[in-house]
Amino acid sequence: MSVTEKIRVWYRNLKISAKITWTYAICFMILILLINLVLWFGVSYALYQPAERTLKFSMENVQELLTKLEENSTHFDPNSIREPLVPGVVLRVADLEGNIFIDTDPKYLSNSRFEENILKNPPLFADDEMEIARVRNSLVYRARLDYNHDGEHAILYFYRTITSMSHVFDNLAMLVIFIDIFGILLAVRTGNVVSKSILQPITTMTNLAQRIAFEKIGDRVPIPPANDELTELAKTLNGMLDRLQGGIFRQQKFVSDASHELRTPATVIAGYIEILEKYGSEDKELMEESVEAIRSESQNMKNLLENLLFLARTDQDRQKVYKEKFELSELVGDVMRKMKKVCATHEVELLKNDSAEIFADKTMILQMLRIFLDNATKYTPEGGKISVNSELVGGKIKLSISDTGIGIAPENIEKIFERSTRIDSEDLVKNVRGSGLGLSIAKWIAESHGIKIEVSSRPSEGTTFTLNIPIV
Repeated sequence: MSVTEKIRVWYRNLKISAKITWTYAICFMILILLINLVLWFGVSYALYQPAERTLKFSMENVQELLTKLEENSTHFDPNSIREPLVPGVVLRVADLEGNIFIDTDPKYLSNSRFEENILKNPPLFADDEMEIARVRNSLVYRARLDYNHDGEHAILYFYRTITSMSHVFDNLAMLVIFIDIFGILLAVRTGNVVSKSILQPITTMTNLAQRIAFEKIGDRVPIPPANDELTELAKTLNGMLDRLQGGIFRQQKFVSDASHELRTPATVIAGYIEILEKYGSEDKELMEESVEAIRSESQNMKNLLENLLFLARTDQDRQKVYKEKFELSELVGDVMRKMKKVCATHEVELLKNDSAEIFADKTMILQMLRIFLDNATKYTPEGGKISVNSELVGGKIKLSISDTGIGIAPENIEKIFERSTRIDSEDLVKNVRGSGLGLSIAKWIAESHGIKIEVSSRPSEGTTFTLNIPIV
């Protein structure tokens, strides 16, 4: 495996926080390196170029002076050669044997010592035509100019010292190295802190996911104050947990409802089967009674299961609603005619039945009406009155189902639409059977059709359910 592949595998196996830290540190180091290179070249240019320019300018001035001397050398004064020199530039004129006969600064660095300390590898920005020597902490430039006059040859040496600039350059290099090391360490530390801070919500989510159990799913991820991607992730995870908790609750509710409601008919059926096993063949009347009871409880169980499955579908948003236009008065009239035939123990009356066309699921509206009428029948003692009034008021149909039954206490009105809730009065009604699911189904049907339900009731006087149904 190559080194590049090993680095790639190592980086891939790092934790996200370590990846962020190292990526941040490496990018920071590259940035520092680029800044240092620019700084280095900039300072080098600023260090060497002024010295070279002063030397070149002095050489040009001296050449102009020598040209003038060529024209008139009668009154040549050796001291006049100092005038063209830029301050800080030293000039020495020597013959081919190295004898110096003009020296603007006799105390300056000797030619021999300069030549002993010439740099073999001059700085990058140094002019190739010039020589540079390092003497102690000083950098010394030297430029050479050859001159011939009347068959005599002379060599002009121009010197320029940049000692103070060299010190600045060396100190700057040390400072840059120190800053680089400190910056890299700071980048690693900062990257580590920043990555942990950024990834803290993810750590919290991981711990939460490890902590969650089927029975304990109420914990939620704290929402970070910043409105960033992790905030959206936390909100999404909390939304998923809400949906999951809702699904678990509905599942538990379904199981609870089913076990609670199926217990009674199952017990009754089991009891009658036991009776049949013992006495059924000997007592024909008992056998018929048992078979009828089993048939009745089986029908009740079937109806109960249908109600439970209906509510389960509504909880999962899978209950389909097929809406169509139809005449409500025809549906109400048909329901009331059939009720009058089968309900001989109560007085059933249809007071008013205005014509109105509605847009709804006809089967569900019929189911809702039967639920309210069935409730009125069960909670109204024999001989009581059940009346229905369907009246067009203000662009809506007000359909009222009233009874003269046991009524509902004011504090219980809000509870009647809860599942498996039955508010019975044992003093007024005996042996009332019901699952407590009907009104929950009726409420869902009403809400899915935009129907508002109003309830008015007084204990021992009766109850009225009013449905405000939108018309087409």
